[in-house]
Amino acid sequence: MKQKYLLGNGIITDGFSFLLENGAILVEDGKIIQIGNTNELKSDEVDFIDLEGRLVLPGLLNPHNHLYSALATGLSPRGDMNTFPQILNNLWWHLDKKLDKESIYYSAIYGLMDSVKYGVTTMFDHHASMNFVSGSLEIIEKAYRKIGLKGLLCFEISDRMGENNIQSQIEENVKFYEKHKEDKQIRGALGLHANFTLSEKTLLTINKQKPPKLPIHIHCGEAIDDLKYCQEKGYDGPVHRLYKNGLLSKNSLLAHCIHLTETDYRLLDEIQPTIISNPESNANNNVGIMNTEKIKKYLLGTDGMTGNILGTMRSHFLQRNGNINNPLEILFKSPANIINKYFHNSGKLAVGNSADIAITDYKPVTKINLENLFYHLIFGVEGQKMFMTIADGNILYQDGKLQTVNENNILEEVKKAVNNLHRKYYE
Repeated sequence: MKQKYLLGNGIITDGFSFLLENGAILVEDGKIIQIGNTNELKSDEVDFIDLEGRLVLPGLLNPHNHLYSALATGLSPRGDMNTFPQILNNLWWHLDKKLDKESIYYSAIYGLMDSVKYGVTTMFDHHASMNFVSGSLEIIEKAYRKIGLKGLLCFEISDRMGENNIQSQIEENVKFYEKHKEDKQIRGALGLHANFTLSEKTLLTINKQKPPKLPIHIHCGEAIDDLKYCQEKGYDGPVHRLYKNGLLSKNSLLAHCIHLTETDYRLLDEIQPTIISNPESNANNNVGIMNTEKIKKYLLGTDGMTGNILGTMRSHFLQRNGNINNPLEILFKSPANIINKYFHNSGKLAVGNSADIAITDYKPVTKINLENLFYHLIFGVEGQKMFMTIADGNILYQDGKLQTVNENNILEEVKKAVNNLHRKYYE
């Protein structure tokens, strides 16, 4: 239920243009009405939430996740895991073939609940359930609406079940996109798994059927296998193949971008698609790291590893020995622009925008400003759970408790879904 309230006595920042101590945010009907000094905005007529000096951030974006993997913890691989194709075949592709209506829904619910606790208010999900295609995105949509997050959803098209199954996957993406063109909470993209699981015939079919403004969301150059496959087909690299098949545009979402060629890098510079690095997943799969000298503008995603974006940035920082250019742009400025592209008047802490707010449980005791904010995030917040998460003015999470759903009741249903899914996995 949207209401009017004042968040006060906080250190408020949008992450790149202002930082306000003893700050306050007035929220009404899901929008930010005022940002200013607590003493000036405080009124007996408005409910007051005392933040007691906590650091306040914009609601966070996870631009690349796989909610379908949320219930995979504890599963044993079905074979060797020495190469990237083996990891896919013996764990993730085996899992996604076992997903049904129940497990799709509760995977999404569980993953979204976890993400809310870490301040995520918008998530781009890349879904796969190869034996349950039609209607799968609407099942995930129900989970988003129940928890209260914004989302860009897609189904990953892949030839791995045979070319005869491609049409239903395309239709699931296009139908969902068309239905949600004007939706203020949920939108659709065109999911593609990766070049190396998409034939020339499939790419041609996708190009013919894809609405012109429908953006693709794809794993691009994640492993060396993707690059080799494209070169064997006569292309310079993964980005080049997408470009030559008419699928690359400024609106494209390209995850990973590790194994690329000079031609690929040139095309990225010219076309400027959104690039999403997923450092924890890349480390887990041992596929390498993205070249940030070649790719300077990018976002951070989790690729199914976690719901924790600030924790992912901490891993990114440590993996690169602290050598990250423009980290606040990666965390806040670029995400704000991407969120606003799909959900107007959202993404940035600004008057008139949607009240999407992440309030950390961190109370700085040392000097804080925009120049040292990033280090407060890395060494102060440390990827811990939030004190409060707000989306569209609705308080979703506060002081360790989800506010819009009964977590204990949902977890009982999740456990039932896990038992059924894991039984099918091992059959």
